[in-house]
Amino acid sequence: MAAWGGQSNPTDTSYSVSAARPAASRPTTTYKPLADGTQGTLQTLAAMAQAVTTGLPPEYRSYRDGTTALAAAEICGDAADCAVALYEFTRDHISYIDHPWNMQVVQDARRTLMLRSGDCVSKSVLLSTMLASIGITSRFVAQATTPEGFDHVYVEAKRDDGSWLALDPTADGKGGRPLGYAGWTQSLYDGGFEMAYDIF
Repeated sequence: MAAWGGQSNPTDTSYSVSAARPAASRPTTTYKPLADGTQGTLQTLAAMAQAVTTGLPPEYRSYRDGTTALAAAEICGDAADCAVALYEFTRDHISYIDHPWNMQVVQDARRTLMLRSGDCVSKSVLLSTMLASIGITSRFVAQATTPEGFDHVYVEAKRDDGSWLALDPTADGKGGRPLGYAGWTQSLYDGGFEMAYDIF
């Protein structure tokens, strides 16, 4: 089972990006069946890309959403590397929460900014949406960090030289993970693999 949308009202006000704090609205959740295995991973990646490009129903807030674009511009400010500034904001100011058992939650960027929390999927959607709003191309990378198959996702941002920079927004030092930096990714088991998924 997959859940698209938000689930609760914002409570964390420890960091304030003025444009990133839209007025609270009643959260909406749409439930869809989620396939098993790789098909479920592809289904989730497609929903994540839809959240970035066209938005999820019923609000359809995509990278063109003014609130998200203003937040991204404010976070970037005069940073030397906007992609890294957006990554560090998502890593450090959006709390990681695991999704409910036997469900995959996909929140749009605006909802994640309101809630100030999300799992690797929702944090990756937020980061990719903000990157897209300022014209930086990104893609999702699904990781199989255990023999059971895909269990993690992160973002790669395309650099001016055509290379890809890994940006794992869950690398916040919690849950035994080391503090992440731009370029850091979770370790794969021996024989583990990754799958890149284009957003646009």
